[in-house]
Amino acid sequence: MTNRWAILALIMGAQTMANVGPLGIPAIAPLIREALGLSMTQAGSFLSAYYIGATLMSLPAGWMGDRWGVLLTMAGGQAVIALGLFAVSGSGSFPVLIALMILAGAGYGMLNPTTAKAVMSWFPRHQRATVVGLKQVGLPLGGAVGALLMPPLALGVGWRAAVALSASLIGLLAGLTWLGYRDPPRSELEAAARQEGSLRAVLRNRDLWLVATATLVFAGMQMVWMAFLVLYLQETVRVPLVTAARYLVMAQATGMAGRVVFGLLSDRLFGGRRRIVLVIAGVGSTVCSLVMATTGPGTGAWLLAALAICFGFFGIGWNGVQHTLMAELAGPRAAGTAVGLGLAISSLGVSVWPPLFGLLVERVGGFAVPWIALGLAMAVALCLLVPVREGRMGLA
Repeated sequence: MTNRWAILALIMGAQTMANVGPLGIPAIAPLIREALGLSMTQAGSFLSAYYIGATLMSLPAGWMGDRWGVLLTMAGGQAVIALGLFAVSGSGSFPVLIALMILAGAGYGMLNPTTAKAVMSWFPRHQRATVVGLKQVGLPLGGAVGALLMPPLALGVGWRAAVALSASLIGLLAGLTWLGYRDPPRSELEAAARQEGSLRAVLRNRDLWLVATATLVFAGMQMVWMAFLVLYLQETVRVPLVTAARYLVMAQATGMAGRVVFGLLSDRLFGGRRRIVLVIAGVGSTVCSLVMATTGPGTGAWLLAALAICFGFFGIGWNGVQHTLMAELAGPRAAGTAVGLGLAISSLGVSVWPPLFGLLVERVGGFAVPWIALGLAMAVALCLLVPVREGRMGLA
């Protein structure tokens, strides 16, 4: 393939299909639990294991993409996901299953920063944030497809066959990637990408660390809302479970839209500037958290819907612009490594913030203070973005 839009279709297909199986597994967790005799805690740990693998691999995989090229790392990541899921379909014990989910997650850790590097290679700056936003829609879209299709498939043919089928589809796309992906005809870009020292240069770059550290809060706030929204609405606001779940769906849907819209705003309205879009997203997320602290029994459905919709847009939609900023601050030579650094640190936020939020809820005996604390944490993150020298694109 030598057409950039065909390349984008391939990248979006890879991002989406890579998440159908892994993110669909929690939807069939009751069947796996029954088959293997697992506890509730064990059955709920599949996705955590997957993200552990992705976290551990993100930074090394970014370096691999810079050093070995997009094709090998992107196709290899999909192959590792497929291999891990194939093995999961035949596993017979909890420790083995968790180890294999970590392996599959490592494959996704290879894929995500590499696809961002591919966008950097193929698309001009005035289109990158939009394209990365489209690419990043693949994760929630793949999760939605998996949650929709995996349960009826598992009920029909068994959970092992359902997981194996999802692995087959990822493996097929890995083959298509290997046959179809080509780097753009710019030999100087490839020569730069293979220079030594990209990892060292990324780790020494102050601006990359400022953005990555701010992202620790952005990602943590996003996961807190996703993890606690239904629980809070049901237990504190006294909303029925099914209704509370609908608010979560609203947030996820507007989050997908936000990833594309923020990319368009960054590319078109703000002339390729990324930091201002992250600030807008952070301010919007902060306002949502502070307003959420004022809700309780009797809060109108219109306000709850507005909060879910607005937070989804602001609190989830920032992702693609952040990837683009990290890649552009590093330049083509180290784009994969830089995005990998951002993913590794944001994954840490995803892991740490929800339990900290839950602990604070237990300590203070309610949600109001934790919601306010979340907003204050975002204010600190926004301060970290102020000194970022966005005009200085690329590592020397």
